[in-house]
Amino acid sequence: MLHAFFFDAAASQPHMPALWARGCTYHYGEIQAWARRVSSGLHAAGGTNDVRRCLLFGHRSAATYAGILGILDAGLAYVPLSTRMPARRIAAIIEESGAPLMLVDRHGARALEEVLPLLAQPPRIFLLDEDAHDLSLPLLPSAPYVQRKSAESDVAYVLFTSGSTGTPKGVPITHANVSAYINGQLRIHGKSDDARYIQLCELVFDPSVHDMFVCWANGACLYVPETVDPLYNADFIKRHGITHWNSVSSVAGFMQQMRKLTADAFPSLRVSLFGGEPLARSLAQDWMRAAPHSRLLHMYGPTEATIACTYFEVDAGFVEDRRHAVVPLGGALPDVEWVIIDDELDPVANGQKGELLVAGPQIAEGYLSPDEAGNSRFVVGRYPGRRAQRWYRTGDAVRITEQYGLVFEGRLDSQVKIRGNRIELEEVERVVQTCSQAAQCAVIPWPVDEAGQAAGLVAFVTDASGEPGQIQRACRERLPLHAVPQRIVVLDALPLNVNGKIDRSALARQYAGDTMAV
Repeated sequence: MLHAFFFDAAASQPHMPALWARGCTYHYGEIQAWARRVSSGLHAAGGTNDVRRCLLFGHRSAATYAGILGILDAGLAYVPLSTRMPARRIAAIIEESGAPLMLVDRHGARALEEVLPLLAQPPRIFLLDEDAHDLSLPLLPSAPYVQRKSAESDVAYVLFTSGSTGTPKGVPITHANVSAYINGQLRIHGKSDDARYIQLCELVFDPSVHDMFVCWANGACLYVPETVDPLYNADFIKRHGITHWNSVSSVAGFMQQMRKLTADAFPSLRVSLFGGEPLARSLAQDWMRAAPHSRLLHMYGPTEATIACTYFEVDAGFVEDRRHAVVPLGGALPDVEWVIIDDELDPVANGQKGELLVAGPQIAEGYLSPDEAGNSRFVVGRYPGRRAQRWYRTGDAVRITEQYGLVFEGRLDSQVKIRGNRIELEEVERVVQTCSQAAQCAVIPWPVDEAGQAAGLVAFVTDASGEPGQIQRACRERLPLHAVPQRIVVLDALPLNVNGKIDRSALARQYAGDTMAV
């Protein structure tokens, strides 16, 4: 079970530090006691009698982490929310989750003021901060602790990703899925004594699960900085002697731009992981110079495959070869299988480009909604030399190389990633069209760097109602900040290709030309 990684460590070392948050250090025994109070309270509140999911609305507080462990210990799945999301999106996730209970910390409680009026039937809400008497929300009821029995097939957490229909889609990950991933990580890295892991990403993104539970499986301490600001966290590494780093590559890219990746800047780092978006070779080289004692691994994997399913360990020989623009995907994590297929789901010839299929114990059963169109991505098939029969279609184009394993060749659909956040362009287009009442709308990633990584989005509309600034403000009420187009461009008509469809490549060329002219 996922929470067993923490509780096993707590049983053997209750007085060791487990969490640093908001300037305070908490020991394993403290967090364990707090989590068990949450677990007992959820059971007394009836949380285990209905839909076995519990919403968690917190922000970088010790209470939030005790909440995660307590929810899991109660036999429930946690559904994290972020205070950085627009109220409308939070409300949509709450309704889609069907969870009858919600736990909040101080930050979450304050953000609820905008969210609750948008809900037809709010969940029952309880406060996690036991000393927050100034907030008019009830604490969980007190009850004796009883250890709950759970199964590996039970859902551990549900994360919501961008949906092509305009509604966020929930991905339920079981204890078996995530335990397979964590055990695979332990096999790759081994045990790490006296380690200090940093948690940068929000709990709504699955790298957070890696940070928490790989850390606690090692009996280590998780450090949670109050901000995700890269400049702040460049100093945070040195101030706290962080040993394990995990982030999207754009965080390191910002540090690079701000001249923070100087020689031997991070001597304490032992392991550095990057994922969620392409990692440029030049950035990997600068990071290795700044963290000379650290292993550097590039991780790849969709949420549906539980955090990551392939990795490539970067070495000096690779980064010194200027023929490489980006770091490859490499090989599979332990127990993960892959195959590259064509449009007919048949394997491609060796070295040819095709769609990547992944399989193994980390693959989710499907989406939370049985009607979700994306469930068609989970397919059944037998392939030579592979044990698996059930596969997930990633939508990523790859090819296999003899020297470096899998190499990323782009997307086969309209999905992009910005600062590691997954975005379906169709969802953004639907929102822009709703906000603008445009006759036509198209959204493209812009600009795109040498590694194929997008920094933002630009939307093109025709016959729009309202000024671009008004449309953009309306989009901010419905979309996460990273998915809001940086610019709304009004055109008389959108270019079409020979099939009569909007030609997004032509739009990109036209926009590039207009930008250069300015």
